[in-house]
Amino acid sequence: MSGQTALRAHVRAQWSEALGHERFADDDDFFDVGGHSLLIADIMAQLGALAGTRLSLRLFFDHPTVAELAEVLAADARFEALTR
Repeated sequence: MSGQTALRAHVRAQWSEALGHERFADDDDFFDVGGHSLLIADIMAQLGALAGTRLSLRLFFDHPTVAELAEVLAADARFEALTR
């Protein structure tokens, strides 16, 4: 599994847990598949914990799909260990 694929799987797992379902594609907008702003804090806290950091909620709003969020996190040096 490539690094970005592994990170994407982490993002997808957090979405699935927060939403309570897996009925979404990696390019679906979080809000279009039943997400709301209160769930974002939990998702970002869990993802930040993977890298030992705090993530901005704004990051999620700017990248509201699994694919976009995984891509931007993969470019962040704090997530380097998860992309190897």
